[in-house]
Amino acid sequence: MAYVHPTHARAAQRSLGVLGVGLAGVLALWWLPTRWAAGLAHYLPLHLALETASIVAAVLVFAVAWLTPERSAAANTRILGCCFLGVAVLDFTHMLSYLGMPDFITPSNPEKAIDFWVAARLLAALGMLTAVLLPWRVRPGLSPGLLLLAVGAYVGLAHALFLPRPEWAPRTFIPGQGLTGLKIGIEIGLVLLFAASAALLLRRMRAPCGFDAPALFGAAGLMALSELFFTMYAQVTDLYNLAGHLYKIAAHALLFRALVVDGIRRPYAALERSRHELADNSARLADERQRLESILAGTRAGTWEWNVQTGATIFNARWAEMLGYRLDELEPLSIDTWRRFAHPDDLADSDAAVRRHLRGETPYYEHETRMRHRAGHWIHVQDRGVLRTHTADGAPEWMFGTHIDITDRYRAEQERAGALKRLRQLSESVPGVLFECRVEDDGKVSFPYVGRQIEALIGCRAEEAEHDAAAFYARLHPDDGARVRDEIRHARHGMHDWNASFRVVHPLYGERRIRGEARCQPRTDGVGEWFGYLQDETGTHRDQERLRLGARVFDASQEGILVTDAAVRIVDMNPAMEALSGHAKASLLGRNPRELGSGRHDAAFFAEMYASLARDGRWQGEIWNRHASGEIYVVKASMSTVLDESGRIEHYVGVFTDISALTAQRDHFSSLANFDALTGLPNRRLLDDRLQQAVGNARRGKPLVVCMLDLDGFKPVNDSVGHAEGDRLLVELAQRMQHILRAGETLARLGGDEFVLLLVDGDFRPALERVLEVTRAPVALSGGRFARVTASIGASAYRHGVEDGAQLLREADQALYRAKRAGRNRWVMFAPEAAAGVETPPA
Repeated sequence: MAYVHPTHARAAQRSLGVLGVGLAGVLALWWLPTRWAAGLAHYLPLHLALETASIVAAVLVFAVAWLTPERSAAANTRILGCCFLGVAVLDFTHMLSYLGMPDFITPSNPEKAIDFWVAARLLAALGMLTAVLLPWRVRPGLSPGLLLLAVGAYVGLAHALFLPRPEWAPRTFIPGQGLTGLKIGIEIGLVLLFAASAALLLRRMRAPCGFDAPALFGAAGLMALSELFFTMYAQVTDLYNLAGHLYKIAAHALLFRALVVDGIRRPYAALERSRHELADNSARLADERQRLESILAGTRAGTWEWNVQTGATIFNARWAEMLGYRLDELEPLSIDTWRRFAHPDDLADSDAAVRRHLRGETPYYEHETRMRHRAGHWIHVQDRGVLRTHTADGAPEWMFGTHIDITDRYRAEQERAGALKRLRQLSESVPGVLFECRVEDDGKVSFPYVGRQIEALIGCRAEEAEHDAAAFYARLHPDDGARVRDEIRHARHGMHDWNASFRVVHPLYGERRIRGEARCQPRTDGVGEWFGYLQDETGTHRDQERLRLGARVFDASQEGILVTDAAVRIVDMNPAMEALSGHAKASLLGRNPRELGSGRHDAAFFAEMYASLARDGRWQGEIWNRHASGEIYVVKASMSTVLDESGRIEHYVGVFTDISALTAQRDHFSSLANFDALTGLPNRRLLDDRLQQAVGNARRGKPLVVCMLDLDGFKPVNDSVGHAEGDRLLVELAQRMQHILRAGETLARLGGDEFVLLLVDGDFRPALERVLEVTRAPVALSGGRFARVTASIGASAYRHGVEDGAQLLREADQALYRAKRAGRNRWVMFAPEAAAGVETPPA
C-alpha cells in the first residue's frame, strides 16, 4: 500500500480486499459450466427482495446527503445523493417492469425492465464520475433544489420514453438468444465509467482526503464488477443476473457507509474536536489567570481599578493587607477609601499627576505617596496606573493600577544617604586623598569629588580641581608632568585602571612623591570615570632607595632576588632576576610580583604564603612563573619579611632559583611510572588511582561503567607481520579509542592487547558501539599492508553493594570471557544473577 497515503492505508486495504473477493467471484462464475448458470426457479420474489434492498440503500444515500447541514456537507455528497434518489426511482420502475410483474402502464417484459435498468446505471455512473472529478469541498453557490430538479428531469424523461412506447427503444434482449450487442456495449461502457471513477479515487488517495475515499473506491469497483455480470446472462433469471444484483447491493452499502462517515460521523467528530478545543482553551485561560494571580502574589502588589466617571473603585486583598486591614473591613469601597488613608500633603501632587495622564501628557500615572497604616505609622507606596477604557463619547472611564509597598526601599535610601555623608566625613579623616576623576570625550579632565586634604598633599584647593584639572597639573614636577598626562590619556583611551607614582612641587613643603591608584568605571555615554586615592609616599620612596642601595651587594648573585615594599610593589630586583624572568627591572618597578605569575596558582595559594610570612616571617616553596617570552618555568622560592623598628612589615625579600630542569626530569620519571611507554595511555598504576576516584564519585550518585577490552586476532597479526608492526597496530587503535571518549573518561593499557575503559556517562552503550566500530576498521601498516582485528568487551556497572574498583574489574573480566565465548566482536554486560555460572577465564 505504498501508493496510497498512510491516512488511507488501512481503509484502502479493506476496500481492495472486498474488490479482490468480488473479482474472484466474477472469475469463478465466468468459468462455471453453462448449465450451472441456468435460470432460477421462482426468481421473481428473490428479484423483488434484491431490488428492494438496493432501492432502500439508494434512498438512504440520498437521505444522508440531503439531511447533512449544508455548511458541513461537500457539494459532491449532494450530487451523489440526488443522483441516487433518481437511481432509486428508476430501479423501482425497473422492478415493476420485470417479467412476471403486473402490467405497469404498458405490459411488463425484459426489454422494458432492461431499459430502466440501463437508465438507472447510467445515472449512477455519471453521478459517481462527476462527484469524483470535482474538488471535494463545500460549495455554497450550488443549489440542492436545482440539482434535484435536474435529476428529476432525467428520471421523468426516461419514464416518458420507456413507459408509453417501450417498442421505440432499441432491442437489448432477445428471448431464447440472450443479450444483444447494443446491451453488451452499453454495459461495457458502464464498466469503464465506474472503473474510471475508481482509478480517480485511487489517485486521490495518494494525499489525505476530506472524505472516505477508500469506501467510494470500493463502491465504484463493485459497481464495475456488477455491470460485468450483466454482459454474461442469457436468461433474465440466471445466476449471473442474481450475482449482478448482489454486487450492486454491496456497492450501494459501501456508498452509504462513505456518505455516513462524511456526512454524519465527520461533523460529529469535528464537533467533538471543537468541544475538546474549547475545554483546552478554558483550561489555558484558567492557567493564565492562575499565573497572573501568582505573579501578582509574587510581586506583593495591591491592585486597584477606578472608574473615573463614577468613583467606583475595586481593590484586592493585598491592598488592604498593606494597611493592616482585611478587605471586608473597608467596605463600602470607593475612591474616597484611598483618599482617606493617603497623606494630606501628597494628595495634591497625586491629583495633578492623574490629570496630566488623563489629558494624554504622560503615558502612565506614577506617584510616590504615603499612607497611614492601621498601627498608626506611615508606609511609603509606589502608585502606578494607566487609563484603559473610554466611554462612548470618548471620556476617560476605567483606570487600572498597582500599589507597591516601598517602605523598606525608602528606609534603605535614607540609610544610604546617611552612609554617604559618613563616608565623606571619613574620607576627610584618613591619610591620603579620595577622589573621583572624569575625562570627557574632548580630553578635558576634572575632579567632581576630591577630598579637602589635597591642599595639604599637593598644594591646590579642592574647589580649584572640581571643574578643571589645570590646578592639579600645575603642581606636577616638570620632569613628570608630560608622563602623567600621557598615562591619563592612555587610561582614557583603553578605559582601564590608572596606577602611577609621580612627583609634585608643593608650595610649602617642596618636592614630594605621590602615589595614585584609581579604578575605571566607563559610563554608557562614553565618558570615563575613575575612583581612587592619592597618598604621600615620599618616606617610602626614601626607604626603597636605601633598599636598592643595599641590594647592589647581591647583584653578583646567581640567584634571582626580588624586593617589594609592604604593599607588595616591586622596589628592586637583581640582574639574575631579570635574566630569570625575562623582564627588565624598570618595567616591573612599582608593580606587583603577580605580573610574573603563570596563572597556575589560585588565591588560596598566595593567601597561605602571606599568612606564613605574617606568622613566621619566612616561607619556602615552588612557584610556577611565566617568562617574558611566554614560557613557563619553575623556581624554588625563599621569602622573608623585613621589619621596621616598631616590628611592622616594611619589605618582602624573595630569592628564586630556577629548577625547571629538575622539575622536567621529575615529571619525566613520574610519566614513566604512570603512563604506558608504547601508547602513552595510563598504565595499571595510574588506572588504580583513577578507578579509586571514579568509585568514590559513583558512591555519591555519579554513573560508572568499568570495561575490559581484549583484541580478537591480535596474536596472529603480531606473529605474521612482526612486533614492530604489531606495536604500530596497538598505537593506532589506542589513538582511535582515545579520540572517541568523552572528557572525564579513561582509557588505560594493562599490557599486550588488554585495555580498560572507565565510562562515566549514564548511557554507555553508544560509547561501546563506537569502540567496536573503530577497532574493526582496517589499520594501515608499512608496505601498503592492512591489518584487521576486532574487540571483545566485558562491562560492569557500579551498583549498590560493590566493594571497590577491583570487584568491578573482576566482573568486567568475567563479562569479557562471556563475550569471547559468544563469538567475539561484541560487548557483554556483567549480570550479577548469572555470575555463579560463569567460568573463570583461562590465564
